[in-house]
Amino acid sequence: MRIAGWLVCLALVTSLSSGVVGVAGPAAADMPVPSGDPFYGAPAGYEARPDGTILRSRPVTATALSVPLPVDSWQLLYKSLDSHREPVADVATVLVPRTPWRGDGPRPLVSYQTAEDSLGSRCAPSYALTAGLGAATSNAASETVMIAHLLSRGWAVVTADYEGPESEFLAGPQAGYAVLDGVRAARNFEPAGLDVNAPTGLWGYSGGAFATAWAAQLQQFHAPELGVDALALGGLPADLEATMRNVDGGYGFGLTFGGVTGIDRAYPEKRLGELFSPEGRAAMQASSAACTVELIATHAFRSLRDYTIDPRPFDLPALRDALAVNSPTAVGTSAPIYSYHAEEDELVPVAVHDEFVRQSCAAGATVQVMRPPGGSHNTMLITGAEGAIDFLAARFDRVAAVDDCGTSTAQSG
Repeated sequence: MRIAGWLVCLALVTSLSSGVVGVAGPAAADMPVPSGDPFYGAPAGYEARPDGTILRSRPVTATALSVPLPVDSWQLLYKSLDSHREPVADVATVLVPRTPWRGDGPRPLVSYQTAEDSLGSRCAPSYALTAGLGAATSNAASETVMIAHLLSRGWAVVTADYEGPESEFLAGPQAGYAVLDGVRAARNFEPAGLDVNAPTGLWGYSGGAFATAWAAQLQQFHAPELGVDALALGGLPADLEATMRNVDGGYGFGLTFGGVTGIDRAYPEKRLGELFSPEGRAAMQASSAACTVELIATHAFRSLRDYTIDPRPFDLPALRDALAVNSPTAVGTSAPIYSYHAEEDELVPVAVHDEFVRQSCAAGATVQVMRPPGGSHNTMLITGAEGAIDFLAARFDRVAAVDDCGTSTAQSG
C-alpha cells in the first residue's frame, strides 16, 4: 500500500546509484530466501557467546527498489536474545558509503528499523535489500528508499531483522534486543570501519518505531555501554490494544491478525491459539509466512471476532495481558526523542501518541513533538521523514534538542 508513494523517490535512488562499479557480494538472483539459506542458521555453541557477538558475515549487493547502491554492505549473523531472554541468532545488514566521511568526528551510524510487520523471513529487510522487487510485498522493500536517503548523507546504516528467525511480529523484547545487539555488531565489525563511539541514532516509523521504542526501553538494562544520541519515532503504536481495537473491521485489520499470530509464536505459554475457532486457526496457518501486503489484502475489513471463539476477544484477559506485555513503555532515556504523528492517523489513534509523549516527559525525557493536522498513517511515513532526518543531523552536529515537554505542543489532544 506504500509502493506508489515511494516511486516518487526513485529519482533519488537512481542518482545515488549512478556510476556504481565493483559491487561485491552475491547477485539478487543468487540469494535464496532466508528460510532456505544456510547463512541464517545458528552455529553450534553460539549460545555461550556475549550478546552482539558476530557469528558469521558475508558481503552482499545492497539495492533500493532493485537499483544497486554505491555502498559496501554486509550481512551479519549475531547473537542476541528473544523475548524470554533465550539465545537467538539474528541478522542485520550494515551499509557504509564508499565516499570518505568529511564531517567532524567519526562517521555517524543510524540504526533504521523498517516496519517489517510480517510473518515470514522472506519479508525481512536483509532479504529486501538483496532481492529488490522480488520482496515487493514487504514494507522492508519500499523502505529501502529511506535507507538510501540516509546513506546519501554519508551516514552508515544498520538495519536488523528484528523479528528474529521465527518472524515474531509485535514481540517487543525480541525486537528491542535485536536492534541493540545489531548496533553492537555493526560498531565492532572491522571491515565496516566504524568508530565504536560513533554518533548513533535510532529511527523507525510505525512497526519500525515499535522496535525502536523497545530498543530505547531496554538500552540501559541490556546495552548500557551504547551511547545513543537520538531517537526518532513516527506513527508509534505504543498501545497495542488501543491500536488493534481501532483497526478492527478496517482495511488494516491484517496487521492485527498478523500481530496476534506473531505474539502467539513468541509466547506459546500464553496459549493464544486456543482463543481461535477452527476457521481462525486455519487462517493463521494459511498466513503463517505472509508479508505485509498479503496480510492486508487477505484480511481487510475483517474483525478479530470473525476468527475467535469468544465474540469479544479484546476483553479476554489472556489477549489483553499479551498485548500489554508487548506494548513499549516510555522511559527517561538520555537520548532526545523526536515524535511525529499525523493528527488524522487512521491506524494508530493520535491519542496513543499523545499518551506516550506524556509518559516520556513524565519520565524525564526530552521530547520534540511534530503533530501536523490532517494526514494519514501512510502519508506521514513520507511527509514526516525530512523532519526526522533533520533531527538526527542536528543531534550528530551536537545542536541542543528542542524540548516540548510542558508545552501545549506536547499536551495537545
